[in-house]
Amino acid sequence: MDIHARHILLKTPLLVQQVLQALNDGADFASIAREYSACPSASAGGELGQMDETDFPPALCQALALAQPHEIVGPVSSRHGIHLLQKLQP
Repeated sequence: MDIHARHILLKTPLLVQQVLQALNDGADFASIAREYSACPSASAGGELGQMDETDFPPALCQALALAQPHEIVGPVSSRHGIHLLQKLQP
């Protein structure tokens, strides 16, 4: 299964509620990713591109599999930190 998604990687749980609130209030996901994400993908608005499910940690893959396009998913923890995700159209 191919997955097309964006994500915001947070290194501290202290930012999760603030970032989620901004997204829930209608902030642009890509703009928030550029500002807050600790991942190199931040410069591309959190864009991860089209990836195979084997490219994602299992917890992220499971969360994205249940999401509708453009839905915000998370927080989901991995060994990299705390992720907020947005599933995009395939």
